[in-house]
Amino acid sequence: MKAIEFETTAEKRSIRLPDAIPDGTRLRVLLLLDDEPATVTDGRDLKRALSGLVEGLTEEDLKRSRDFGRGDAEWAI
Repeated sequence: MKAIEFETTAEKRSIRLPDAIPDGTRLRVLLLLDDEPATVTDGRDLKRALSGLVEGLTEEDLKRSRDFGRGDAEWAI
């Protein structure tokens, strides 16, 4: 038996499994819940939730790639 640990957030009462788990794999699932689910009740909570999204990311993670656009369309010539 192997074990992996990952964190995820439920969306529409579902969780997404890591891509490394192929279809047909038998799983035993243990759900650990925080005492209270995170809720957004006003703008300040939303700001706090959004600021938590970048926690642990480096400058390299946040750097924008160069955008070269779509170039000239062939039909425009």
